[in-house]
Amino acid sequence: MSVSNPSHRPIGIYDSGIGGLTVLKTLIEQLPNEKFIYFADTANLPYGNKTPGEIIQFSHNIISWFQNTMQTKLVIAACHTSSALALNKLSDNTANFDIPIIGTIYPMLNTIINSKQHNNIGIIATKASIESKIHENIFKAHGFNGKIVSISCPNFVPIIEADSIDHKELDYHAEIYLREFIKEDLDTLIFGCTHYPLIKTNIAKLLPKHIKYIDPAEHIARDTIALLTNNNLLNSLNQTSNQSNLTFYCSKDADKFGSKIKNILHIHADINLHMPLQYCLS
Repeated sequence: MSVSNPSHRPIGIYDSGIGGLTVLKTLIEQLPNEKFIYFADTANLPYGNKTPGEIIQFSHNIISWFQNTMQTKLVIAACHTSSALALNKLSDNTANFDIPIIGTIYPMLNTIINSKQHNNIGIIATKASIESKIHENIFKAHGFNGKIVSISCPNFVPIIEADSIDHKELDYHAEIYLREFIKEDLDTLIFGCTHYPLIKTNIAKLLPKHIKYIDPAEHIARDTIALLTNNNLLNSLNQTSNQSNLTFYCSKDADKFGSKIKNILHIHADINLHMPLQYCLS
């Protein structure tokens, strides 16, 4: 792929599976002129039970592929586990990345710090993200003085990624995970995994009505627009079809992933899905 004008290059987005599609959906709506390449690392799904070293390696491989093979102008890590465990490690000079990278955590920071509505926060995330304490550490390091309750939800991603969601099993695990939030008198719940907005209905019915929900997708879109604008990278070319601007890659089970794309993004035509031979799975 060779694009002379940097602003015409695509934006790369990745996740371990379908969770990042919640971010892509928002970006499509707010940046209709942009081209997007989405990569799902389905061969290594879920990231939440992998070691930090594995997550760093997966993330490095994917970002390298976006930069060097796909020549994207920006990479969005639409995965909290990768954002929590890999991005800081990959931001040093040894990583050899010369394109900007946006994660899921820092885009939420201003909302958490500057709004008086968020004083007692609950965070639900994967086991790896919770054990890293990255959300808690970042928020407190930037001045948040409220209460933070973090809960690992290891069964959510496998249930969401299944061929069809077993809502009985989902509700069973959700009730167990959310018991502590109910006891803690929280006012805000952060979706600390991009998969979780897909089951908001199941979660919301178990929590008090006053709970405010923070979905990182809106915050990521805001930061993406600001970054592109400030660096003269917005694509000003009018595109005829949003779908023609979307290219999807995955590392395993392309047929299964293709059907999920259609359901989440409401795309009814054929999905152009690729298996990237250039991407190293190990």
